[in-house]
Amino acid sequence: MIVESAIRKDNIIYRGKRHNNILCDKSRPFGFLKFGEQGFVTDAGEFLDRGQAAKHAFECGQIKELKKQLFSEDLY
Repeated sequence: MIVESAIRKDNIIYRGKRHNNILCDKSRPFGFLKFGEQGFVTDAGEFLDRGQAAKHAFECGQIKELKKQLFSEDLY
């Protein structure tokens, strides 16, 4: 199951409710994560890119239709 949005940069995973929340976190310099890889984290703690996350969410029943990419808005 997908539990939250994430951005991976330099092998560090930054997590939050939505990607925008992570990007706008004032504890990091502005634009720090702009070029990071956006994805999601599963309940097992695994990072999935947007395509992998879409497939995973569909298989778990979190979304009703298989998409090419998952967006945080698809989960809420």
